[in-house]
Amino acid sequence: MTIEMLEKELKEGKLSEIYLFYGEETYLMEACVKKIKKLFGEMVKGINYVEIDDTNLEQLISDLQTPSFGYPKKLVVVKNTGLFKREVKKKGAGFQELRDKICGYIKENGEDIKKDNVLIFIEESVDKGKMLSCLEEIGANICNFEYQKLQNIVARLKAICKAYEVNVEDGTLKYFVECVRSEFARFNE
Repeated sequence: MTIEMLEKELKEGKLSEIYLFYGEETYLMEACVKKIKKLFGEMVKGINYVEIDDTNLEQLISDLQTPSFGYPKKLVVVKNTGLFKREVKKKGAGFQELRDKICGYIKENGEDIKKDNVLIFIEESVDKGKMLSCLEEIGANICNFEYQKLQNIVARLKAICKAYEVNVEDGTLKYFVECVRSEFARFNE
């Protein structure tokens, strides 16, 4: 799934059950997560909204199994856990076993997960492997938020300017983007 397709679905109010977002374009990724949260509606942490990271990953299965009390579904956001990386030596053998257990649970209970949850995996990068195959198998929406090319950024800025009824030439927007990029690079030195 492309970023544009995902944004179109979210704009139309379509909410899928399982997502995997990864890539360098964190601004667009976070914007899509915010749109999903807005579409999801009211969120009460611990009741119908759960955040999982590498410190509490072992709770993922039990959180997926626990019903959201008083709400039709639960939003589970799993962020930067390393589940989709091949290299897990630093995390130890226990992590490999946990990843296999999570993958097995998702494969076996995909329909129940979809019925009761909206599950979002957010990772910096993803390697082809067991977890990715597992999500592909159950029909998850997988979106790579690749670094945006200049023409894509200019098109997005043009749309924003148009929404505010501001006319700006493409050359001016390109210059703006280049200035921001060079300032950002200088800032990160």
